Parts: sequence; structure tokens; C-alpha cells
Amino acid sequence: MAQSVVSIVVGKLGELLIQEVNFLQGVDEELRSLHNEFQWFQAFLKDADASIQGGNERAKTWVNQVRDVAYDAEDIIDMYIFKIHRHRRVSHGCFSSLMTTCACHPSRLTILHDLGNEIDKVKRRAVEISANRSKYGIESIGATSADSLTSNEAILPLSWKQTPVVEEVDVIGYDEHVKTLVQLLLAEDKGRYAVISIVGMGGLGKTTLAKKVFSNQRIKQHFACHAWVYISQSYRDRELVEAIANQLMVVDKVRMNESTDEEMKKIVHEHLKERRYLVVIDDIWTRGAWDNIKKVLPETINGSKVLLTTRNRDVALHADRRIPPFDLKLLGEEESWELFCKKAIPTKHSEHCPPNLETIGREMVAKCSGLPLAIVVLGGLALRKEQSEKEWRKLFKSVSWQLREGEDQISKILALSYHHLPYYMKPCFLYFAMFPEDSLIDAEDLMLKWIAEGFIEARDEETMEEVAEEYLEELVHRSLIQVAKRNALGGIMECRIHDLLLDLAINEAKGTNFLLVTKTNNSEGSITLKNTRRLVLHGDQSWEVARQYPIDSTRSLRTVTFFGTELKNPKIPQILISMKLLRVIDLRGKAIILPKAIGELIHLRYLNVRVGRSKPVPSSIGELNNLQTLQIEGYYSTTGLPSEIWKLQSNLRHLECGSSSIKGQPSADSLSNLQTLSGIKAGKWLFKGLEKMTNLRKLNICRIHSSYGKALSDSLGKLNNLIELDLIAGLIHEIPTSILTASHHKHLRVLHLNAKLERFPEVSIECLLTNLIKLTLESSSLKEDPLVTLGELDNLQVLELRYNAFVGKEMVCLEKGFPQLKELVFNHLYSLEEWKIEDEAMPKLRKLVIDNCSKLVMLPYGLRGITSLQELNVRGMPSAFTQRLRVNDGDDWDKVRRIPLLNVIDSKY
Repeated sequence: MAQSVVSIVVGKLGELLIQEVNFLQGVDEELRSLHNEFQWFQAFLKDADASIQGGNERAKTWVNQVRDVAYDAEDIIDMYIFKIHRHRRVSHGCFSSLMTTCACHPSRLTILHDLGNEIDKVKRRAVEISANRSKYGIESIGATSADSLTSNEAILPLSWKQTPVVEEVDVIGYDEHVKTLVQLLLAEDKGRYAVISIVGMGGLGKTTLAKKVFSNQRIKQHFACHAWVYISQSYRDRELVEAIANQLMVVDKVRMNESTDEEMKKIVHEHLKERRYLVVIDDIWTRGAWDNIKKVLPETINGSKVLLTTRNRDVALHADRRIPPFDLKLLGEEESWELFCKKAIPTKHSEHCPPNLETIGREMVAKCSGLPLAIVVLGGLALRKEQSEKEWRKLFKSVSWQLREGEDQISKILALSYHHLPYYMKPCFLYFAMFPEDSLIDAEDLMLKWIAEGFIEARDEETMEEVAEEYLEELVHRSLIQVAKRNALGGIMECRIHDLLLDLAINEAKGTNFLLVTKTNNSEGSITLKNTRRLVLHGDQSWEVARQYPIDSTRSLRTVTFFGTELKNPKIPQILISMKLLRVIDLRGKAIILPKAIGELIHLRYLNVRVGRSKPVPSSIGELNNLQTLQIEGYYSTTGLPSEIWKLQSNLRHLECGSSSIKGQPSADSLSNLQTLSGIKAGKWLFKGLEKMTNLRKLNICRIHSSYGKALSDSLGKLNNLIELDLIAGLIHEIPTSILTASHHKHLRVLHLNAKLERFPEVSIECLLTNLIKLTLESSSLKEDPLVTLGELDNLQVLELRYNAFVGKEMVCLEKGFPQLKELVFNHLYSLEEWKIEDEAMPKLRKLVIDNCSKLVMLPYGLRGITSLQELNVRGMPSAFTQRLRVNDGDDWDKVRRIPLLNVIDSKY
């Protein structure tokens, strides 16, 4: 974590020295000296961080001191930038009534003098901290840490793993997993040895499951050689080879000691070459570790197998991409309860749980969120207690602490995944500490905040958004974050974090001044915020708690985020103006009034607020030159956004509003780097502005009149990077077909049209629809069957026809049409009477929704031939329709009986 902070400071100092080279004369040498000192910190921190993981208190203290001085240096730099920005505004006449030498607007010399003094203080502290490395024997720390070792070095021995806390007898719901894995291991393989990987977060029972498979009698009989090795995060090649050799009884101790590393590898390799073997590699962390292991495994074609357990999905894919990793999931509610009872109740049967304890017991188990390790530890704690409601309630109150800090210290097991992250991804994980327990997290919004915080840097031709998406996927692959929902393009739409990992993030974040959560019932209101970078407010009354913090302690804040339903005082944001260094403000809740002085927060990069009806956005917002993301929710003002929005120019990347207009006209270079433009009303700006926004990836325009059709069509033809397009005209206005035939939209993947369409264009190589993944048509009033044309789209996976998108009576899915379609929605198609499906149409369809199509008589006969269908939802349909779907005796029952998930809700037609 400290390494990330220091890297940010090094970057800021470097930029400052380049950009302000003329203004900084007189203090430039001091700044360069400080820059050099922090570069040395940066070089040393990698090894020191590794030592902290090993419990070295001297290294921990030293790293904390480095982090704190880095925070102070960052404050000095950002405050200087604020002062010099204000100085230049005054000098250029922005405050004509103020003298440049007045107390509130100091002169250049005063600014430089103050900067020099502050740099001197920080520099002296930095030099002292550097000297402490030798003074307290920290110089050699990390010299043999795992991160600094070559593939042939390590500090920890490789050994048999200790018996896991989740014992074999305790495994609940794993019987089917064992059968599946046994079948995979016994399967014949025509190529080299196959690698089957069990992937999941720490504490899921990967090792326990692997041991059950390893000890299976069929497995013992099938493989001539068996070996199980545990890979610590640090290991030596020699010990790995010796571990395998010992279990295979290849050589005796004397010969092993006399053999070189290469001789040992050759001995093991030759022994396995003649036999069908099974090698289990338990708890492997890196791809490099696998590359070292596979050197001793012969690639003979005899059905040999390797079984891996890992928290990192990338390692599994690297080992063998032919076989998908086996993802071990969290336990369900009943499985969790059964496992708990096996540990907590002497009879080890859930039906023997005393009735008066079941309610409180289930509440305790829910705290574990399906993690077997936590459930077993909790069960052991309950077993040691008297079986009374009083004792269990006492345990319930302390369950979070017991799981985190108790003698079993589950947090240490989970923390391994965090400590193993690259330094630049640690702040991304800690950021999850701000979210309320069990909340669904908007992935796109999360990544935009990462970017605003400075955690993400563009790489080569990748945008910061693309890098952020890679980081989030990496956290998922490392089993630290769970995916809740993906969008049509396969990207993460919503995610969540396990409660115990959330506890880990909160404690790490609080302990490093990274973030502090303040709740309505928080008993920590008197805690100082000194050096805390981010304040998170949970609950409607949390502002009142936050007001207890001294003003001086809030000046280092970079982020203020509010999770609640409403802000009691709409003028509360005025408090934020005193926090000059803020980069992120997120105040989604009841509508507020943005203060006129919002433009003073020149460091602001992310602003998300809900503005009340007829409460104009102040024109000073145009002064936020560093703003990257502007999200204004619930904006109903008839005055629209001020024309000063166009002044934001190159830094603004995402502008999202709630059906708002923008005054004025864009300049030639306005918003040239804008990637998202959403919720903006069509207006005169379309004629001069849209075509210049060539970096747009996502575009949503509403209130489109017919008069804007040509300008819109011409502009869209120039937006070559567009991926998602959403055009809303409504029931009256018609969108010209030319919009759908622009020839440059090779990247367009998602299209939503809410407008009348005269007709649908023929699918051709020039049509922008060719590469679509998802298409939604709404209020289109098409008279010709759109399925005939749309069935030719080879890449289409999701099709939604809503609210009279089609006003004819009959639709047909032609033979072999929709080759990739996975989801089909018919919603409020009031004229549709008959739907036909011809042979081999929609061969990959998985989900079908029929909703409020009141004249549709029955499901098509061709539905029987779609064997891929997994889910059918029928809602708002007449009784005559739903009666045909009655179990066993309905006329259409044979068409749907094999569909696993069938949800039919009758209507009152």
C-alpha cells in the first residue's frame, strides 16, 4: 500500500518539475532532492512490504512512516497547485476586485516561500526515515523476500500442508463435485497430461475437495503413481522435486543428497515417463511456479493428470486452457446450516438443533456468507459454549470479531490473497471498504472512481478505462471479488465482495489511513481524520456524525462518498468547499443544491450528485478543468446545464445526466476526449458538436425531433469508436433509416432505438447492425416483420422488441436464422397474434421472455427443436395462453416440459 502512495508522489513531483519549471525557480532544487529521496523509498519498499507479511514489526513501522511522509508530501504538492491556480486566476482578472498581494490571495513570492518551508520540513523527515533503515537494522529486510527471488530461490520450505480446518467429514454438498472431478481425472486424453484446476477464494475448501478426490479408490487404482505437494508462496525448485521423489519413493536419502538439482529432475522425469501418474499441486499462486513444476512432468500420452488448487484463475488458465477451471462456489443457506450443526451440535445433525437456538444460529451462520472455513470455525466456537440462547446471543454479538481476530484468525488466511496483489492493485481492492455490507456494486462507476483517484494509468494504446477493467477482472480471477452480473458485451456490470473480505479491506484501509467509514451509529465520532484520505458516510444521519470531526482534520481528504437515501440539509455540500484537495465527491441521495463556489475545487475529478428540480448547476462548474466524470442524477431543471460545460474540454471523459439540455455551442476542441455522453437532450449542439467527439464509446441522446435526423445521421458516421448507441425520440418522431446504414460503425455492439422507424434496412456489409451483440427496439411501429432481417445478423446475442416495436400480426424466425442469439424478449407487442419458428433457427437460445403480448395465441411448435433453452418467463398473458402451459395436460406442455426454469404468471385478461 505504501508503495502505491509513494509512486503517486514520485509521479506528481516529476510532473510538477516539468510543468512548473519557470514558476518554481528558487525551490526547484529542493523539489528535485525530495523527488530523488522518494525514488529511493520506492525502490526499497517492495522488499519491505514483503517483510511486513512475515510479521516484521520494524519493517511495518518504517513503512508506516514512509507512507505518512508521502501523504504529507502529496498534500503540499496539491495545495501548491491550488494556490498557484488561484493566483493565476487573480492575475488574469478573474477577481478584478481583489489585489494579488492580499492575504487571501498571496503573491508568487509568498507561495514559493511557503512551498520552500514545507518542502524543507518534509525533506528533513524523509532523510531521517531513510537513515532509520541502517539505524534500526532494516537495511537487509526483504533481501530474500519472495518478490525479489529468482525462480530458483526462496526463503520458506516446501512441505506437506497441514490438515485443513475444513475436514473431510465436514464437507457438505461436495459429493457431486467429487464425482465430477473423478470423471475428469479418469477421462482418456489423446494429448499430453491434462491439468484440472479447482479455483476459488481462500477458505472455500479447495484443498479438502482435492484430498477427497485424491483418496478416492477409483483414482488410486487408475493411476500407478500418486504425489501431493503443497506450494508455499515462496519455494525452491529443489524442494519441489524432492517432495515428489519422496512420495514416489524414487531414490533413497543418500542418493538424493548426492544428486545435483538437474540430476534429481531427470530421475523424477524418467520415473514418471513410464507410468500413468497423478500429481496434485496444492495452493499454487503464480504462473511462474507452474512453469517450474511442469519441467519435471513428462508429456507422455498415457492418461496422466495434474490436479491444481489455486485462488488465481489466471494460473489455472495458464496451466491448461483445454479444460475450463472448476469454480468452487460458496455454500447455500441450507448447506451452510448443515455444516455449522455438524460442528456446533454434539449429535452433528441439524434436525437435533434445539428449536430455541435455530433462529439465532441461522443468523450467526448468515454472517459467514457461505464460506466453509468461517462456518467451521464458528461451529467450533459454538461447540465450546453452553447450548443456551443467552450464550449463543453473546457469541452472535462478537462473531465478526471472532472470525477476524480470534484464535483461528481467518483474516490471515484471506489476507494472503491481498498481500499477493501487485502494489498498484492494492488500493483498488481497498476501495471496496467503502461499500455497505452485501451491496451490489456498480462496476463501471467503481472503475471511474479508481481513475479519478489516480490508481490507474494508461498503458500504450489502452485507455485508462480499459486498464481499470483489466484490474477488476484480475481481482475476480484472484477470487477477491465476485461477479454478480455481466453485460451483453461480457464486461462486469455488477460485482460484490464477501463479508469477510470486506472486513479485511476495512481494517487494512483504516490501519493505513486509506479510508474511514462513518456510520449513523458510529461510536468513533471523536477519532481524528488527520492524514485520512477518504471519508465514507453510511446512513442518512452520518453527516451529523461527520460534523464532529475538526475542520483542520478534513483538509487532507481526497474523497467524500455518501451512502444513504437522503441528505437532511440540502446545503450541506457547502462544507465541502473548505476541503480544497478533494478529487471525488459522490453524494447520491435526496436532491441537493450545488454551491456556487464548486469551481474552487480545482482538483476535482469525479462529481456525482442529485440536483433538485429547478436548481441550476452553477456556471463555476466550468472552472473544474481536471474533471473527468460528471454525473448529475434526477436533473429536471428547465434551465439546462450551463454553457460553461463546454469549457471543460479535453479532461472530461464521462458526462451523464438525467434528460438535460446544454446551453450554448461547443468550441472546436470541446470535449474531444469524451467517451460517454448520456441523458442529453437533442439540440443545436448536434450540428456543430457531436461530430467532433470522435472518442465517444457510449452515446445516449433523448428528445430527438425529426428535424435533427440528418445532422444526427451525418455525425454518427464520423464516430468510429462508438460501441453503445441509445437514441430516444418517442412515439411521435421518426428516426431516418440512414442512421442504421452508416458504414463506419465497425465497433458498434449495443443499439437501443426508442423511436418510429419507417422500415428496417436490409442487412449488408455497409449496415452498422452487422456486428451488433445486443439490439433493443422500442415504440418503432414497424409494419414489416423485423425478424426476417434481424435473423441474418450473425453476431446478435440479445434481441428485445418492446412496446409496439412491431405492429403487425405475424412474425417468423426463418430457417437457420439467429445463429448466435441467446436471449429473446417480446414485451408489450399488442398486435402480435402468431409467431413461427422454422427448423434450426435460434440453436443457442437460452432465455425467452413473453410479456404482455395479449393477442398471441400460443407458443410456436418450433420451440420444441431448441434444446438449448434453459429459461422461459411468461408474464401478463391471457389465461387462455397460460392454460396451454399447464403441467402435463396443457396443449403446449410438450413444447416446454424440458425447460429447467419455467416461470408462468397468469393474468386477468
